[in-house]
Parts: sequence; structure tokens; C-alpha cells
Amino acid sequence: MNPAALQLSSYFVTELNVTANREHDPKNPITLTDKSLVITPGYLPDKSDPRRWQVSLRIQLQAGPAANAPYFFTIELVSSFAVATNYPEENIEWMVRTNATSVLYSTAREVLRGAMAQGPFCPLLLPTVSFYTPETKKLLDAANAKKKTGDLPPMASQN
Repeated sequence: MNPAALQLSSYFVTELNVTANREHDPKNPITLTDKSLVITPGYLPDKSDPRRWQVSLRIQLQAGPAANAPYFFTIELVSSFAVATNYPEENIEWMVRTNATSVLYSTAREVLRGAMAQGPFCPLLLPTVSFYTPETKKLLDAANAKKKTGDLPPMASQN
């Protein structure tokens, strides 16, 4: 086993709200869609060390009454990540945007499941998602190329 190039240094929950839906009918199906989840990541590189990042992730369930959701929730996590010194500098931001967000999402899934397990209905398990998109990698590569020529500020500051 080898350590990953991206290391989670710390995280904390800045917001957690779980509310049981009094209108939920356990006899009827839950009809949540991927549009029901609003996922908002945030990225902030350390100005003194480009290999250290603060990453936040906010997840909110916005489902209408027809979804029959057992719970409504909002969670926000804030974390610190460090990228290994031997990891290529030009791929750092892409690594953070893809993998750090995935780590936080998995953490949020478990925090929410634990909170909902204390409620009156079966807990929801958030769907597995991927934050990897080839388009993001291409955009970051193009931004990094322009950044080297001085044509564009870094993408992290455009968040």
C-alpha cells in the first residue's frame, strides 16, 4: 500500500441540518432524482503553498412533496488537503477538484446517514457520484497554458 498523492489534513462540519419529513409515507416509493441534490464545491489554494488547499462542499436536498423524501437536509464540510511534493504541479488543481471533492462527498454521505439513522424513517444513502469530467481537465490544461503566458489568471481564483 502506498500513500495517495492527495492527503486530507483535516475537515469539519460547518452546517448540518436534517429534518424528518412529517408528510413522508413509508408505504409509497421515494422518487428522488439527481436534480434533487444541489452540490456546491469551493476551492481555495493556499497563497504561500500551491500544494495546500482548502476545499468546501455543500450538499442540499431540494425535493418537492411528490418525491416523498423521508428527510430534508443540508450539510457543508470544510477541509484542508495537501498534495504530495512529487505530484506534477500542472495537475494539482485538477487532482483537488476531482479527488478532494470526492473524499468530502463520501464523508458527507456517512455523516448524513448517521444523522438520519437517528430519525423515525430509514436513512437515505446518497448516490455515488463522480466529480471527474474530461472537460474540466481540458479547461484546466488550457487555463494553465494561458497562465504560463500571462494571458489569464489562474482558474482557482475564478471560482
